[in-house]
Amino acid sequence: MIEFRSLTEADFLMLCEWLNSPHMRAHYQKTPITIEEVQGKYSERLSPSHPTHCHIARYNGETFGMLQCYSLRNYPDFASEIGEQDGVAVDLFIGEERFIGKDFGKAMLRSYVLNVVPSIFPQECFICHAKENKIAIRGSLSAGFLPYRDVIERGVESLLLSFDRPI
Repeated sequence: MIEFRSLTEADFLMLCEWLNSPHMRAHYQKTPITIEEVQGKYSERLSPSHPTHCHIARYNGETFGMLQCYSLRNYPDFASEIGEQDGVAVDLFIGEERFIGKDFGKAMLRSYVLNVVPSIFPQECFICHAKENKIAIRGSLSAGFLPYRDVIERGVESLLLSFDRPI
C-alpha cells in the first residue's frame, strides 16, 4: 500500500539528492540543483495557501517519490501552453532508483489521483509528458490516464493525458 504525506522541510536534503541523481537528470531536473535552490523553490510550497500541493510517497514506511498537484487556473502560462484553463495538473517522479521499473510509478500515480487529488481539487486531472519520455507515458497510461492531445510544453513536443476523458 502506498501512503502519502505532505512535503516537509526535513525532506529538502533527500529531495536535493533525488533531483541530482542521474535518472532524474534525463527528464525531470535537467541541470544540477543546490540545496539552497531546493529550499528556495519548495519552502513556499509548504504553506497550505500555496497553489501547489506537494506530497511524498511511501511504501512500507520508505520514501521513494514525490508528487504535486495544482489548479491550472493558478498557472495561466502553463494552462495556455497546454490549451486547458480548467482542471488540475499532476507532476511526479520516483526519486529512489531501486523503485523504478517495478510498477511503483503507476501505482503511486493512480492512488494519488484517486485518493489525494480529489480532496484538494475536484476538477478533471491532467498530466503532460515529453513525447520522448516513453516510460512516463506508458506509466500514466497504465495508471488510467488517456491520451488527450498533442501539445508543445516549453518548446518540447509533448502529450497531454487526461484521467477523466478520452480523445
